[in-house]
Amino acid sequence: MRSIMHCSAVLLSTLAIGLCGCGKGAKNPASQAASKPSDPPPNHVVAMVNATPLTWGEMDKRAMGYLKDEVDTNHLIIPSNRLDEAKEYFRRRAINAFVFKTVLTDEAIKQKIKISDMDRQDSLRGLANSLKVRNWTTNDFFHKGPLGEASMRREFEDGMIIDKLLKLNVRTPMRLDDKELTQAIEVIGATNDLKRAKLETIRKQLLAGANFEDVAHNISEDPSALKGGDVGEFGRGKMVKQFEDAAFSQKVGAIGPIVETIYGYHIIKVTAHTPAQAATASTPAIPETVRASHILIKRVPVDRKRISDSILRTKYNAAVQKYYSELKAQAKIECYLYKDMTF
Repeated sequence: MRSIMHCSAVLLSTLAIGLCGCGKGAKNPASQAASKPSDPPPNHVVAMVNATPLTWGEMDKRAMGYLKDEVDTNHLIIPSNRLDEAKEYFRRRAINAFVFKTVLTDEAIKQKIKISDMDRQDSLRGLANSLKVRNWTTNDFFHKGPLGEASMRREFEDGMIIDKLLKLNVRTPMRLDDKELTQAIEVIGATNDLKRAKLETIRKQLLAGANFEDVAHNISEDPSALKGGDVGEFGRGKMVKQFEDAAFSQKVGAIGPIVETIYGYHIIKVTAHTPAQAATASTPAIPETVRASHILIKRVPVDRKRISDSILRTKYNAAVQKYYSELKAQAKIECYLYKDMTF
């Protein structure tokens, strides 16, 4: 379970993704119409959680870091006439991140949570895994992060504390019920049955004279749909066994029965079949080949581990949100900059 959910707190508190961006006061920059306030001095307090203040300077540094990260990493394009609007959005996002981090770190202090060397190494491994989607190393995280190296390292320390808090109070007590797994597998099975039934209906249309290439182009979930389902000429050993066996056994031009492979459900139409030719004194042997087109409807794989991980991830995210909401209800949270923000 730890490999699924580890290091979420580090990234949440540092990059303000997930929970940090979902406060009621955080709106999409494209839909927000707040007017730009005059910039107060850096030490002006804009929000307070319990006894911890957030200054304008700290908030703006974080907000502009988020904006820069979105532009540099996610290639966000902001029209010049909407830059002030975008800045307001990221300032609100920074306030949400501050509230999230402060509420949880205050609770960690109450529970006297400490970080061990093992915790630190575990967090670094989890961080490295989480950063693969950016093609970043942990060194990149500290040096390229939106807040600058010193702040990123402090954020990482706070993130480890939060992660351990969530581990002790949310993750460790969590269990996966066998009934939940069984029900999820049954739902997937029913979904796949519907997919196969859909392809059976399509096959009947083909047998009734529908154009194979047109149907493949409109229905197939394989890249070959762009070519009317044509996968080209191939010999034995080039395709998955079920597909290959069906293709080499079908008559040219026939609409074959539905074939199931690891990719899903296929209807195959062989468009050419070239028999093998033995070698002669002057020519080498030519292997048997077929040319085929197909229509694919992908099936949902029944992978118990992946299904278990997905259920646990969903349960964990909901449990973290619930735990955070309970802690927020006990905290004194004030936002002086944006009176409409609620927590």
